[in-house]
Amino acid sequence: MAAVGGLTAFRDHGAQRVFFHTEIDDSFAGQGLAAQLVEQALADVRQSGKRIVPVCPYVATFLKRHDEFADIANPVTPDALRWLEGELG
Repeated sequence: MAAVGGLTAFRDHGAQRVFFHTEIDDSFAGQGLAAQLVEQALADVRQSGKRIVPVCPYVATFLKRHDEFADIANPVTPDALRWLEGELG
């Protein structure tokens, strides 16, 4: 069985994909895996036609450094945060 190196968690809300958590297993730290993971996840958002809402601090920082995704990013709003809180319980 393969080890899980990390994840980026999201919930879809209509045309938005709301990213709320990213983590990498300590055994994979320092290898650039988080950046690769998030880049692939955001490319998937683009392909799906959805938009990104970066509640996760790592995803938000990634977006600031990678403006190639700026055209599909939405700001985090109080409404989005309330919705996410309801989703996650």
